Amino acid sequence: MKGTRAYISLEIKQQLAVVSFKNISAQEIEGDILRLTERFVRGDSSRSTEGSGLGLAIAKSFAELQNENFVIETDGDLFKVWVSFPIIESE
Repeated sequence: MKGTRAYISLEIKQQLAVVSFKNISAQEIEGDILRLTERFVRGDSSRSTEGSGLGLAIAKSFAELQNENFVIETDGDLFKVWVSFPIIESE
């Protein structure tokens, strides 16, 4: 959304790299937030010109293929996603 900010952070927790993404949506996200990870589902039902509704579905599928954790949460108009990956030490 124009004029807002997106936040990305990386933390190390118990041999996991945890990446968090936080963003403010144009309006409060209501309903079943788990549906947002389905293909062609948009968080803002009034939006018809931007996005295909595939981004979260692709991100979740990628994380699952890697046997990683993908968590999505909303708090009013604040949208949050966490993805965690194990830290693998190279030889």
